[in-house]
Amino acid sequence: MNLCRILLYGLLLLLCACGPRRYPSSLVAADSLASVCPDSALALLAALEPDTARMPLAHRMYYRLLCVKAADKAYLPHTSDSLIRPLIHYYIEEESDLRLLPEACYYAGRVYRDLGNDLQALDYFEEALHAIRQNGDRASVLQSKVYSQMGTLYAYRDMFGQALQMYKEGLRIDRMLSDSVSLVFALRDIAYIHLELNHPDSVLPYFKHAKRIADLLGRRDLSDMVQSQLAAVYTERGQYDSARVALKDALRNNERPNLSSIYFIAGNFYQAIGKQDSANYYYRQLLRMGTVYAQERAYRSLTAQRVSESGDSSFIALYDGLLQTLDSLRALDRKANLLRAYADYNYLQSEQENYRLKARNGRNRFMLVVSAAVILALFSLLMALTQRNRRIRQEAEEQRRKFRQVEEEQRKKRETLENYRRQKEELEKISPTDSQIRKLELINHVLEQDRLETEEEREAQDALFRSPLYRELERRVRSARGTAFVTDDEWDTLRRLLIPAYPKFFERLNALCTLNENELHVSILLKVGFRPADIARLLNLQPTSVSSIRARLYKKATGGKGTADLWDKMIHSL
Repeated sequence: MNLCRILLYGLLLLLCACGPRRYPSSLVAADSLASVCPDSALALLAALEPDTARMPLAHRMYYRLLCVKAADKAYLPHTSDSLIRPLIHYYIEEESDLRLLPEACYYAGRVYRDLGNDLQALDYFEEALHAIRQNGDRASVLQSKVYSQMGTLYAYRDMFGQALQMYKEGLRIDRMLSDSVSLVFALRDIAYIHLELNHPDSVLPYFKHAKRIADLLGRRDLSDMVQSQLAAVYTERGQYDSARVALKDALRNNERPNLSSIYFIAGNFYQAIGKQDSANYYYRQLLRMGTVYAQERAYRSLTAQRVSESGDSSFIALYDGLLQTLDSLRALDRKANLLRAYADYNYLQSEQENYRLKARNGRNRFMLVVSAAVILALFSLLMALTQRNRRIRQEAEEQRRKFRQVEEEQRKKRETLENYRRQKEELEKISPTDSQIRKLELINHVLEQDRLETEEEREAQDALFRSPLYRELERRVRSARGTAFVTDDEWDTLRRLLIPAYPKFFERLNALCTLNENELHVSILLKVGFRPADIARLLNLQPTSVSSIRARLYKKATGGKGTADLWDKMIHSL
């Protein structure tokens, strides 16, 4: 009982150990806050920092991951990989928590993207996708983000074909998740890529689709963001009235991450329609808060205006030459960067292919080992079954040999006695010689001995059938009430009565096969003349059980199948 209890407790502990790892509620709360209110998450994590030294390693790593996540959500640029490197070792290399592995890979990619290591970032984004698939997720919000990040990295490297493929994968995931907000961004990004690929017919439909979804959601910020992109398209196409309407809505958006793009588009629009003062206003705003790309365009436009205002034709010519030279250098740099980007991309694809081949080889080796183990197990099973069948055949053959031996002994005894009787009759008909007289005396002695033994057996049989025990058993069988049974003492008495009545019964029975208690009792009661139905009542068994026991005994004794009646005949012949 104690052993069972110990095993039960051990099993429960094992199940608990295999369950998902639990983290402190404070860290779980910070994780929830990071997505909706990253500033609050950063404040909470800062308050928890003194307690991290006493935390287990798993909790400390989770805390570090949340710090990276909250900073990323708050648009704080990652300036170092000091926080992410221990996470890479813990989650990615050791695979300590497979549930957090995709997120760790994703934020490793985000960190290295901010650090300018695009190839490393792409590698970790691919790791994130692989980890998501390993966890069995067909579609997840994180998966959509990974595709979006990879698309943006390819777009920055002017690899627009790969970028379009990534954005479309993200769009597919967003549709599966019914994530309308992410759909707006995915449609916007796809429209931008079609613009870069010079697919004019595909640009506006995607932007307008994104605008319809934003309007249905009632998200003015998303709608204004899309309007700014539409304003850029309309400006490039010379559709200034449509551009003015779209830009008016876009300028209502005062979210800092979007302002650089909106002000850049506004500067281009006003410059295109000849309102240089308005254009200069937005260009100067870009010098203060725009991205490096927007600032470069702003400096160029403002400088060109000053040069033009100077009226010095030679200076204007020199400046135009400078711009042309810079554009040529940029084109060369862009070509070199594109070649390098494709080289990096091919290297990354090669590494991913090597990883896939390695994983496939690992799976093949595993399947080979499993197949070999299955074949070995089947071969062992086949050998075991062969040995078992051989043993069963040998046992059956041995049983048949014993059965034939018992039958042969009984046959020889009958034939010997019959032969003696026949010889006696022949000798009594003639005048025997001395040797024949001695032979006759010997025959008479054997026959007399057999007669005496037979008479003793008959007397013992009469004593058995007249015994109080036998009569009591008959009474119990005929009794209409109560349960019939045989006690252990009565079985001993019945055996003692049976031995002189049938001297070689037990010897020959045991020679035929080994019997259990029920089988022996059934055989004894059969020998003393009880019917199968009476035996079932005396042994408290079903009649069908008694029939099964008799048929099984015949098979055990002879090695072949037979009916219950055949066993009854064999019992009476012993």
